Amino acid sequence: MKKYSLLFISMIVLFSSCVDEFLDRRMDTNYTEEQVFSSYTTMRNFGIGIYDNLPHGFDRFSGGMLAAATDDAAHAGANNTVQKLGNGNWGAFGNPDDQWSRMYSGIRKANLFLENSADYRAIIVQDTVTEQGKQAYLTQSNDLMWLRAESHFLRAFFYFELLKRYGGVPIITEVLDAESSFDYTRSSFDEVVAYIESELELAMPDLRETWVGFDGDRLIGRATKGAALSLKSRLLLYAASPLNNPSGDESKWIKAAEAAYEVIALNQYNLVDNYRNLFRSINNSEIIFGRSYAASNGLERNNFPIGFTGAVGGTNPSQNLVDAYETINGLSILEDPEYDAQNPYVNRDPRLQMSIIVNDSDYKGRKVESFVGGIDGYGNARATKTGYYLKKYVDEGLDLLQNRSSVHTWIYFRYAEILLNYAEAMNEAFGPDATAEGLPMTAREVVNQVRQRPGVNMPDIAASSTQDFRERIKNERRVELAFEEHRFWDLRRWEDAEEVLSEPIRIAVIEKNSDGMFSYSYQNAEERVFLQKMNRYPIPAEEINKAGGTLQQTPLW
Repeated sequence: MKKYSLLFISMIVLFSSCVDEFLDRRMDTNYTEEQVFSSYTTMRNFGIGIYDNLPHGFDRFSGGMLAAATDDAAHAGANNTVQKLGNGNWGAFGNPDDQWSRMYSGIRKANLFLENSADYRAIIVQDTVTEQGKQAYLTQSNDLMWLRAESHFLRAFFYFELLKRYGGVPIITEVLDAESSFDYTRSSFDEVVAYIESELELAMPDLRETWVGFDGDRLIGRATKGAALSLKSRLLLYAASPLNNPSGDESKWIKAAEAAYEVIALNQYNLVDNYRNLFRSINNSEIIFGRSYAASNGLERNNFPIGFTGAVGGTNPSQNLVDAYETINGLSILEDPEYDAQNPYVNRDPRLQMSIIVNDSDYKGRKVESFVGGIDGYGNARATKTGYYLKKYVDEGLDLLQNRSSVHTWIYFRYAEILLNYAEAMNEAFGPDATAEGLPMTAREVVNQVRQRPGVNMPDIAASSTQDFRERIKNERRVELAFEEHRFWDLRRWEDAEEVLSEPIRIAVIEKNSDGMFSYSYQNAEERVFLQKMNRYPIPAEEINKAGGTLQQTPLW
């Protein structure tokens, strides 16, 4: 394991990304490191602060979402940072999604907390003679025990975020002081996978099963056993995928299926009945781990149709994505003879209009006019580039004119993903319809559960071969998990990105006829660039330079 030091300047401790600077022993203007880790309250606050380094989802690209760097969306702005990821204008000297410093800052917080809280029971010992003193000591001991387990989970989470971006990275488990030696070499991909697994194993015994009834303001915001198992499921699915498993080792797919089934076997989570409302809920039985933000309306300003006062344009779903939604007969639009290209949104998978605002649909008390010349359509500043607007996550009820706001929850893990992880891994290991010891559900059974939740009720998948079923699962992940930051990584791990993300973004050109009906045509609008080396991110050039030759750049960069 490697060691490192960063200048800590976040929350209680101060950070920078410079690996050659050492810990500033002043935690802030009020506390030294020794003072922070000498009492329950300051120690607990520090532990909770580690969560602040979890990645943001909604607006970390200046109001744009990562989907706009895939074939699922475009951004309405002219120079949004996320557009660089789509047009290939990024690299070691500039990457809009560079998470190197943020994740290693989180890792350093976790390292610092775990090192300094190891003797927490002795640190917080107090009056244990009185019943009140005993109870206070028990409560505080339990809370710090949980936080230490959560810190292992968070350290694993941060390393996974690095792994999926950069591949193998340095594994750093201790905090340096000025006298420590410094070794900053990269571990292999498989070594980082094994390390993350070991961190989750350390976390599991002391993680709570739920925070319901204990910490009401953090029902989904603090890690649980289900969150740790879900991270393991995603980790092992990625590790089994073609990009990271070039030999096609079937045992890795079996491990991925087993990890997903561990979550299923908890019998703690289920698919909620209302897919649309799932993403506007602060807490429900499908969300395994998420992050609720303070009340705001930035998401609505960035995504309401432009004809509504206060809207400024944002993430626009693409025609590419719209075409991926099947008809209600369970067929693609190319396969279903009943599909009407001039009435394209009728008799489609219900998740289409639960996730995407289409022309002439009802929204906020009126019809959406995304046709040419409409108040939401082409010709208006910041209007949709594609003919569509985002509905998923957005609070339709907010009044921007009155600056109303509401709480939004970014979901890191939910049960539907776990089911799709299981289905994909089972299909690769055993085919669509086989089971195995300890894996009693088939890939087909599980993916059809996702498709047939109440309110969606899509038909069973009919594909019979492993290859055909693989393509159906890929499409199911695309529509079920749209705008949740999966496709960007799925295409890479499947090694599909070079082909798919080099294709242009397609848009709908909608004309309103004199009879009030609409005519639809489609065209390519936004060219995209993807090179094979972009499956992995380059390490920021400044980090390579600071490491003085000990840190190797990502291959091909």
